This record gives sequence, structure tokens and C-alpha cells, in this order.
Amino acid sequence: MPFWKQPPPEEQQRRMQEQQEAEASRKALEAGGLPLKAQKRLSEEMIAGHPLFSSDLTAKELLLTRQQEYQPLSQVMGSSIYHVGWQYTASYPRATVSYELQTVSNAHLHAAQLALGRLEQEASLLKAHGVIGVRLTTRDYEWGNDMIEYTAIGTAIRLPNAPLHPRPFLSDLSGQEFWTLQQAGYYPVGIVVGYCSYCISSGWQLDQQLRWNWSNQEITDYAQGVYTARHLAMTRLEAAARSFNALGIVGMHIDYRKTEREYERDKDPTTYRDTFITFSAIGTAIVSRKRDHIIPTPKLTLTFTDLRPGRYGQNQELTVTRE
Repeated sequence: MPFWKQPPPEEQQRRMQEQQEAEASRKALEAGGLPLKAQKRLSEEMIAGHPLFSSDLTAKELLLTRQQEYQPLSQVMGSSIYHVGWQYTASYPRATVSYELQTVSNAHLHAAQLALGRLEQEASLLKAHGVIGVRLTTRDYEWGNDMIEYTAIGTAIRLPNAPLHPRPFLSDLSGQEFWTLQQAGYYPVGIVVGYCSYCISSGWQLDQQLRWNWSNQEITDYAQGVYTARHLAMTRLEAAARSFNALGIVGMHIDYRKTEREYERDKDPTTYRDTFITFSAIGTAIVSRKRDHIIPTPKLTLTFTDLRPGRYGQNQELTVTRE
């Protein structure tokens, strides 16, 4: 660029500052932290005293938090876009071979931990007691078969007259479920994740068995693969809960998927088949607040539904509580 078209010193300084911030954000992300802009936004919100809160709570959940004097602070998020490394798979086996795709399993577990860790960091910057209603979602990319994304979104809250713990809790329970849990004398401590990616490579023997056998039979290799994938995922879920010294896990969401890939080779009539099984489990680990807690006696309620459409076409509920 000719010297007479060089940007002014103020513009050069601004660009240099942006480059420095981008480099600092990249290093923070590599360490599992938050980018600088997110840290700055949350710090400014904290200093301002939360004059305006944002949340993904429903209207009923918001009214319940107000009733119980919970203060919603802000919607918080954690995300990780992760590259899955190379994974060996058996090709053209004679006998059926079953094995875990450990590279894939570890990638999903690490990406989920990064997303949840950044969600927790955002809540810590807001001086929140915890995050409720967390939604942990995962997606793949069409343009990259070896790319995955984990995103965790929830609402950071502050509890009345309660000391701050070193780490805010994370919970995928709704506002109503969180209130019910506290009424029963329990408290969430964190979200736990278990994941397993498993492969069953069928070879010549299983192909002949399926091709020439006309009787009913169970394919035990496939059944065993499903049980093994579930066992590994649940073992990791329980290990994560034990790291919190949890009493149990509630609100679990289980996802089970199975995909297949068939392939052949020249001058070989055998159809080789790889069956990929993924098993994931997510839940909220809880602890007991105190052993002598008395659960309040539930009140009898009667709910009527007004079927007449409201102003916006919605139905209305009227709940009558018997004292």
C-alpha cells in the first residue's frame, strides 16, 4: 500500500489492539477458558448490578423464581467445536470383531466437558449460585464428518440468603423441578455425562449365517454390542457423579443411535458390514442437604382447563388448592 494511503495512527492502533485481543482469546480458549469479549460483557453486567436480566425461563418458571425469591441473573452459555481424530476400524474381517471407538468416545466426552466448563465459568463471573434448565445439545457438520459441536445453555440464578460455593452448580432440571428437588431436601451439584461409541465389524462367518439360515435366531454379537456400549457409557456417568460425592442422578436423558455401513471387495461375494452404536446419558447429580429434612405434605389440587380460546388462541388453566 502506498504511504499516502496508509491508515491513520488511531486506526493502526485499533487494529493492533484487536489482533492482541484475538490472540489472547485464542489462548484462553486453548486453556479451556472464555474469550475476552465474553469475560468483559459478564464483568460489566456484574458491576452494573444486573439492571436487566436475560433468561430462557418460561413465564411460569419466572413466576416461581419470584415466589421463592430466586434471582435470575443472565442466560449463560458454553460451547466447544471439536475435531475428532483418526480412528482405526477393522476391514474385511473373517470373524465378527467388536471394539470401542475410543478416539470418538474421548472426543465427545472432552467436548462436552469443555462446553459445561465454560458454562460454569460464565456463572462464576456473575457470582451465581448455579445454573438451571441447562440444555446440552450436540450436532455434526455436513462439510466436516470429523467435526462435532457441543453447546450448553441455561439461566444463572442467585439464591436468597445462601453463601456462595467455590463452584456454581449446573442442573438440567427445569425451574419447577429444581424447586421440587429443594422441597424434598436435595440439592444439585453438577451435570454428568456418559458416552460410548462402539463398532461391530461383521465378517464372512456372520454373512454366511444370515444368508443361508432361514430360522429365527438372535444375532448375539449385535445384542452384546448394545449392552457393552450402554455399560461403558453408564460407568463413565457414574464415575463423574462420584467425583461430586453425589447421592444419585436425576432427570436423565438417554440417546441411543445405530448406523450401518456396507462394503465389498472385488471377486468376493461376502457383504461386509460395520454397525456403529452410540450411547449417551446426561443427568443432574444431587446431594442430600440434611438427613433429618422433613418433606412437606403435598396439597390436594384440582386443575380445570378452560377450552375457550384466549386472545392468542391459547387455553387457560385454573388450579384450585384445597387447604
